[in-house]
Amino acid sequence: MAGKSISSVLRTLSVACLVGGILWALSPLGVHLSEIKFKSPNFFWKLFPSAPLMLALGLVGLHFWQRGRGGWLERFALLLALSGIVLVVAGNVVQFWLGLDNVYLTAAPGYRTFRVGLFALAAGTILFGFVSASARKLPLWGALPLTIGSWAGLIAFSENLGGLGAALWILFGMGWAWMGFAAFCEMVADLWRGRTRQSGRKSPSPGGESL
Repeated sequence: MAGKSISSVLRTLSVACLVGGILWALSPLGVHLSEIKFKSPNFFWKLFPSAPLMLALGLVGLHFWQRGRGGWLERFALLLALSGIVLVVAGNVVQFWLGLDNVYLTAAPGYRTFRVGLFALAAGTILFGFVSASARKLPLWGALPLTIGSWAGLIAFSENLGGLGAALWILFGMGWAWMGFAAFCEMVADLWRGRTRQSGRKSPSPGGESL
């Protein structure tokens, strides 16, 4: 019983996908505002890790929605996506907080780590969305947009595509946000169904006794 309660609590972490996805989708706007205010996008990029960290929390929550249903493929997708997030955050810290890319200009360790992390995150999310759609434990209307958005992200991360790349970057974030919204709606629906069943059991019968 306690294990089931803990699992239910951990499932609520999936709502973090909504927050992280919105923060991710707003990245191009954040870069633009940072360039206007501080004449450099670096101020925004120092704050950027909040988005992937929220995605990591949400991803753990999504995992507990379908724990035991996705098999080893779902666990592999989870680890791949989480590894990508770790690399994204690490690359960001190395590049914008430690400034090592300014020291090792040719190697650019922060930028390269960041890019590898983006690819791993997109690939892991594509696989995770596919497995989730097959398992039918998560809302299908959330898993499919997540997968489509992740494909868009994979294209955006491949090279600098200008305005198109920014649009695809936003679509990647919106796919995550939509998945978080779908999970939230499903949790509300489950709560409503649970209360409806409970009130149904307590409603009195015509004879005056509880059903």
